Amino acid sequence: MVTVSATTQVAVCPDRAFAFVDTPANHERISPSIASVHDVEPLDGGGHRAAYTYRMVGVPLGGEIEVVRHDPPRRLTFEIRGGIDGEMDWQFEPSEAGTRVTCEATFAVPGGALGSVVEPVIRAYNQRELDRTLTNLAAALAESEPSS
Repeated sequence: MVTVSATTQVAVCPDRAFAFVDTPANHERISPSIASVHDVEPLDGGGHRAAYTYRMVGVPLGGEIEVVRHDPPRRLTFEIRGGIDGEMDWQFEPSEAGTRVTCEATFAVPGGALGSVVEPVIRAYNQRELDRTLTNLAAALAESEPSS
């Protein structure tokens, strides 16, 4: 398993930040490698299940993402299955600037000798992707804020 995390500050309240991340179409806007999110189904306990297409180093991978923890406006956890298996855990904490958003992503890597060779590459790639996702989240939320 490879785990990466990133944190950013966004200038909106936790409710707005949570709602943005909880909207499947927004993942295409903020995650550099998500090409599409489709076949979205709402879940009874909140959140959703959806199919996605993800590009890792240019290779399209498909899979499913499902909210397994829906605790507005504090925490949102996605289980990922398919081309990539793992979990993304989003936390939203009130701050003076608005909201501190932290995302921790854990992904399975191949085992054996191949896994030990590719793990550092997968870790670095996923850290860059997560950093860019949080940068894009902050920018998207800033764009959606009404001017003062």
